[in-house]
Amino acid sequence: MATFHVEPDLEQKLAQLIAPQIHEIARSVERQAKVFAPPTKKWITVADDHVRPTHVAAHGQEVPANLRFKINSMDWDRRHRGVGALTYMKAPRDESSRAVANLKNCRCHAQNIPDGISRNIHTMPPVVTGSTVTVKVVAKGEWVVPAEIGTVYPGNLEAKGAYFMARAAAAVAARL
Repeated sequence: MATFHVEPDLEQKLAQLIAPQIHEIARSVERQAKVFAPPTKKWITVADDHVRPTHVAAHGQEVPANLRFKINSMDWDRRHRGVGALTYMKAPRDESSRAVANLKNCRCHAQNIPDGISRNIHTMPPVVTGSTVTVKVVAKGEWVVPAEIGTVYPGNLEAKGAYFMARAAAAVAARL
């Protein structure tokens, strides 16, 4: 009769052995997340003496494409349109913001930045702890969480989430 004896620390050795494969799966999630990640957009003025102060203050503001710019409200809009101290706009001249004074004669535009969110997505090295292998795919940055799950702004203005990380993990899992 044959007897099988398990080598001591076999689980830990197996974890070390499969760590590179787990790391490659995580890198697949990273690559897919970069495909699904929304671009960002940047508020750009024409930078002349006729640009209203609220838009000068917004110049260079960068947000994910699925979210809204945060612009200081004009006094007229606060008094007559009931907007708060801030106006939330998808783009310059966005009528859904209900801010008439911030829209009139606006010459600003939004510059598209294709890798705006994806440049912040990275895979960390695998960590083997006993018989467990952990690899993290992280997305760092001020706007990553709102870009992922969306948000609701004052006045019930909604920005839907892109769910780029969740969709990436699901797409890779479906291929395995």
